[in-house]
Parts: sequence; C-alpha cells; structure tokens
Amino acid sequence: MVDCGLEWDAIVITPLKRGLAALTHLALPIDRGYPVLADYVRQELIVHVRAGTARRCTAQGTRSLTTGSWLLMPTGQRGSLSATWLSTPHPTRPRFVDPGELSDALRHVDQTGAA
Repeated sequence: MVDCGLEWDAIVITPLKRGLAALTHLALPIDRGYPVLADYVRQELIVHVRAGTARRCTAQGTRSLTTGSWLLMPTGQRGSLSATWLSTPHPTRPRFVDPGELSDALRHVDQTGAA
C-alpha cells in the first residue's frame, strides 16, 4: 500500500472497460510512462495524475485518491489480479494524464457508448 497525494494522486474509474475506452479516446501510448493500473478483481482502472489534481476529474463513476488515501501497488513486474501495471511509470520522469481531459474523455465514452 502506498500513500497517495505526496508524489501523485490517482483517479479510480469504474468499470475497467469504460476507463480503457477513455484512454483509447485520449490516444495515450501505453509505452510512454503514463502510470496506469488495473484492478481485475474490482474491475477498476486506476490512473495516476499530478498531486493535488485528482478532484478535477468530475465524471460520474470516478473516485479521487489523494492525501489520506492509500492505493495497493503492484509488486514485481507483473503484480497481481488486484494491482497490475497496464502502463508502467517512466523510471525518472513519470508522465501524468490530465484529469480534466480524462473527465472529458469519460463523458465522451458515456455519451457515445464506446465502452
């Protein structure tokens, strides 16, 4: 478990398939250092964003993890069913998804039924 809100916040999106559709809409390359996790047990997608910005994602079906929240992180290269890296952070310069853009992408997915 890692404390959120220090180096980054996180946005939890349900269901997982909806979150993946939003990332596809944003055309984020999975190999460019954007930290993205999957929780296959709870069917959630977890996207890291800059510290202090998670609450800017106002789309329905999201939850902000910031100061005072904890997140189960993958261990090893593969992780587990509850915490698996879909996109690993860049080792020296992690890139973050913009929470406002993510919110807009989720609304687009909801309106078009793209999930």
